[in-house]
Order: sequence, then C-alpha cells, then structure tokens
Amino acid sequence: MHLAGNLSDLLLALWHGTIDCGTSDNENTWEWAVFQDDHTWTVHGNAVDAAGPYLPGSFDRKPHNIAEKLNTGYKTWEFQLYTFGLGPALLYNVLPKKYWIHHCQLIIYLRRHRAFQLMCQYQISSEDLQHAHTLFCTWERDFELYYYQQKEDRIHFVRPCVHQMSHIVSETLRKGPPICYAQWMMERTIGNLGQEICQPSNPYANLSQEGVRRCKVNTLLSVIPELDEPPNGLPDGAVDLGGGYALLHKRDKTSKHPVGEYAHAITTFLGDRPLPHIKRWA
Repeated sequence: MHLAGNLSDLLLALWHGTIDCGTSDNENTWEWAVFQDDHTWTVHGNAVDAAGPYLPGSFDRKPHNIAEKLNTGYKTWEFQLYTFGLGPALLYNVLPKKYWIHHCQLIIYLRRHRAFQLMCQYQISSEDLQHAHTLFCTWERDFELYYYQQKEDRIHFVRPCVHQMSHIVSETLRKGPPICYAQWMMERTIGNLGQEICQPSNPYANLSQEGVRRCKVNTLLSVIPELDEPPNGLPDGAVDLGGGYALLHKRDKTSKHPVGEYAHAITTFLGDRPLPHIKRWA
C-alpha cells in the first residue's frame, strides 16, 4: 500500500531535516531531526541492513541500507517493512522519546488495535471500522501537535498522506476495503500486461489488444467459472493435502557432483559417459 511509502518518505524527511524549512522557522529548533548528524544516519543505515538476515523469507524483499539506497529506488515494500517492522526497535534511543512513542503508536495500532490490519481485510465489520477511524484520527492529531505545531511555515508538513489517515475509513465505506483496489493490484496488472507484449515495434496497440483480450477472458470465466479450474500441476509423488497445501518429496536445491559410492554406482550404470551433476530426491 503506497500510504506506507508516503508516510515513510515524510517521516524520514522530517527526521533527516531535508524537508523545506520556512523563512520564519529554524531547523535548529527541530528536535526530531536526529539524522542531520551524518554519523547517526550512517549507523542507522547499517543497522537496517544488518537486520535483513533476521527477517522471515516470506517477507520477500528485505530493506537495503537506507542511508545508501534511500534516493536510488527504495521500494514501497521496503518502506513498509522499515516503517512497520524495523522502525520501533532501531529508532529506540535515537528519536526523542515523545516522537519515538508517536511513531510506535502507529505500529501499536497495527499490531494490537489492528487499525491498518483491518484495512487489509476483505470483510470489515462496522464496529471495527469505527474503532479504526478513532485510532487513525488520534495519530493524525498527535502528528499535527508534535510536528506542525499550528505554525504557518510548517503547514507543508501535513502532506496528503497524513490527512488521508482520517479518510481511510470513509473511503472504505464508499468504495470497499482498500485491499480490493489500492494494494498492489494496479502494479500487478501493469506487470502482467507488460509481460504479454509480443510486438515491440507497436507496443501500445499490442498492449490495448491484450487488455481487451483479458476483459473477454474474465467475462467468459465469470459466466462459466468451471473453465477456471486449474490442473493439478504437482510433481510426481506429491500428495495434495487440500486447501492450497501439498506434501512434496525432499530434494537438493542445487545440483552436485556425486562422490564416493554414489559416484561409483552411477559410473557403473552410465559406462563411458561423463559423470553428471545431479539433484538427490528422497
């Protein structure tokens, strides 16, 4: 969800002191701008990079060293992991306590009170929406009290992503859960259609035809859903456990050159042919 990326971009601009400073404002009074010190920023970036091996593999792309890669293609998913996963731990005793607690409030809402988590569900009850709205509005109010401080020269601190916090629930009531229209859907669709382009000499016409074909297929599948039943697609010997799970045989991830009695047995079987690299299967 790009809201996570936009919030991260804003908070980092504040903490790094790179956000525009008004004529009547003074950067030296920004007690939250701890990353103006190059050494602190470098140490923090190294800590983000060092935390990567401890993240589960299911998290996909781990955040790179944010001090080195922030301006060279830091991905939305990396921002999301940094803000909601690593931030509370790595910013402890780095940000002043008041600002660290405010940042953690966003994470606590995610984990304990489940405001962001609720917005990532396909079905949300009216009671949960009311609770999430209260939490989002509280975070926005505290942001304006701590950073904006009702000063005219700081009104640009309140970017649309901050104001959006108070509108997430109302937009959910109007358009449905954000996961249905605002979370990676557009990126996935663009990527899929781009992979289907087969005429580089006329890509836009080809892309439009692929879009039309996709719409026709989707219409047909909505009328006859039986056509969308995929084949089993499991390797030999696998056991389908149902519910999208399968039991697979254990095997090596990479091919290896056999040694010892294994090499002797294979050589005896193959004769004069060279000994190949193999993957062992259980």
